Amino acid sequence: MRYFVSYARRDHTIERLCEIRARFSDLGCVYVDDLEMHDPSVDRTQTVVNALAHAENFIAVQSENYLTTEWTRWEFASALHMGIEMAALLPNNRIAKRSDPQWPWPRHFPHARATAAPVVCEVSITESSRRQS
Repeated sequence: MRYFVSYARRDHTIERLCEIRARFSDLGCVYVDDLEMHDPSVDRTQTVVNALAHAENFIAVQSENYLTTEWTRWEFASALHMGIEMAALLPNNRIAKRSDPQWPWPRHFPHARATAAPVVCEVSITESSRRQS
């Protein structure tokens, strides 16, 4: 299984991100952008897009700023648009699926069609807003 962890950078320390990756690492490959070794010759935006495109599971880490940044909204909407299995990691470390009453966001995210890139290779994020969440 491939997991893509989506989070608001300003709400999480590297230690917390390591804990999150460790929680899922026994289940498969876990992509946490700030914990990855990035090749400087490869566009980081494209690396994120590719990781999301290959994910089988999307883990959105609930926090105060999660859906306030352009990147997390784009990741969330893109995962919906691509039909990736989604779950929320709640602050109490519980996992909530979209069908769970504790799902923290609207089940029909209003930006899913407007925000998500119809073709994953076409990045809809501007260069000036690169993963500054």
